[in-house]
Amino acid sequence: MNGKEALLLIDDDDDILSVTKMMLEGCGFSVLTANGGRKGVDIFRENTDKIKVVLIDLIMPDMDGKEVLREMKKIRNDVKVILVSGYNNEETITRFCDDGFFGFIRKPYDAEYLLNRIRTI
Repeated sequence: MNGKEALLLIDDDDDILSVTKMMLEGCGFSVLTANGGRKGVDIFRENTDKIKVVLIDLIMPDMDGKEVLREMKKIRNDVKVILVSGYNNEETITRFCDDGFFGFIRKPYDAEYLLNRIRTI
């Protein structure tokens, strides 16, 4: 990615959404945000041709990351999704990554690490 593509951030924490959005926009990305999984799927459906990468929080009250990915794959099977979580259980994270996620980023993360993970996709 060269920094011009649209990204979608899905998290249930408004602070994480705003800080991450500022970091990525500062690097030239166009960033869409969604507070929660259902809203994220709706935004993805409306902007599927623009979104290149989606960052999804693992645990959210309305839909978890796995459910969100499953719904997005119904819309566009080649969606590239990175799982994001502060959750620390390696077995659970590995299981989710095996379900079609392109990678994992542990919270808290810094801008450089986040950008490197996005660019590897």
